[in-house]
Amino acid sequence: MKHKSVLYDRRICMNRIEPFLQKPLVKVITGMRRTGKTSIMRLLAGRRDIYRHVCFIDKEDYSFDHVRNYHHLMEEVKVRIPDGAKSVLLLIDEVQEIEHWEKAVVSLIKRPELDVVVSGSNAGLLSGELASLLTGRFIEIEVNVLSYPEYIEFSDSEVDIQDYIRFGGLPGLHHFSRDTEVFTRYLESVFDSVLLRDIVQRYSIRNVQLLRRICAFVFDNIGSILSAKKIVDFFKSQRISIGLETVLNYLSHMEDAYLIHRVGRYDIKGKKHLELGAKYFVNDLGIRNASIGYRKADISGLLENLVFLELHRRGFRVSSGGVGGCEVDFVTEKSGELEYFQVAYLLASPETVKREFHSLEMIKDNYPKTVISMDEMYQGQNGIRHINLLEFLTRP
Repeated sequence: MKHKSVLYDRRICMNRIEPFLQKPLVKVITGMRRTGKTSIMRLLAGRRDIYRHVCFIDKEDYSFDHVRNYHHLMEEVKVRIPDGAKSVLLLIDEVQEIEHWEKAVVSLIKRPELDVVVSGSNAGLLSGELASLLTGRFIEIEVNVLSYPEYIEFSDSEVDIQDYIRFGGLPGLHHFSRDTEVFTRYLESVFDSVLLRDIVQRYSIRNVQLLRRICAFVFDNIGSILSAKKIVDFFKSQRISIGLETVLNYLSHMEDAYLIHRVGRYDIKGKKHLELGAKYFVNDLGIRNASIGYRKADISGLLENLVFLELHRRGFRVSSGGVGGCEVDFVTEKSGELEYFQVAYLLASPETVKREFHSLEMIKDNYPKTVISMDEMYQGQNGIRHINLLEFLTRP
């Protein structure tokens, strides 16, 4: 893998943004640190075909360290945008670093010559005051880690799906030659950056070691049904005292930093979402594996995580299903249409085939049902299709 000297045009993200350019909406680009938000902003800054002026305020650049609150932001915009300028693109990267930034943005979007795009590394960016002030006047676009096809595009060498599973999809990996130790150190540094800057500093966490322990526990249980009480009970068994509210807060902070995704449970027969328990999946498998170690024995959970990330990337609302006492890995919904998925490593025995297909066979509606595995021979049955993981990840 070698560093690309030019920006890679991430069509998945750009196609989501472009319909809203030059429209009276604030474009809010969100996602975990180091997933490529700044590169997306730079691609937008290059759109001189539709903008006459571009003002790029990057809060990770020391040149803008003085822009610390919304007053400073308004002054910076005044200095950098010429009087009488038309068709101006205003880009503000890592906007959450500017205190009360939303007050400035609410004012700026009223100016017809300005098209405003902001980015941030916290899901709470659109909560509270901003959401109410900008109701109906913003669009959110989440930047995810590289999809498998993007991972192939970024790589200059032959790509193995096992590498993608082990090292994840952070674009920054492609700045380095392929070296397990180098990759691991880079991934650990990204994890520390997210943990310390987007959780510890933002929420004034005092017990950083406990936060790390909870992260490790969640990482080690991807795809398992968890609850805050289960986590409290586990730590109690380790003679570590921790309150239920603390666990709930830490999980929420991890979600807000895009470190993990919560997938709620859904009763398929009763057609209702359940309050208790959820599955948690990591936003990037490489960070998870660098943090707690890569073990081939975890392959089933890693594949389930990978399929979740792809479903999430495609814009599905994803739940974990249950029917007749059996688990269905994913129930997805988009535009009122449902689809069901089971994920397995290999359908290596009749017993495995029976188990993976049985849950889907118990669902009596006519929505599509699919088993995904790494088998090369297909074993679809009873209207349930079976596809290979690579086909699922690379299909349009």
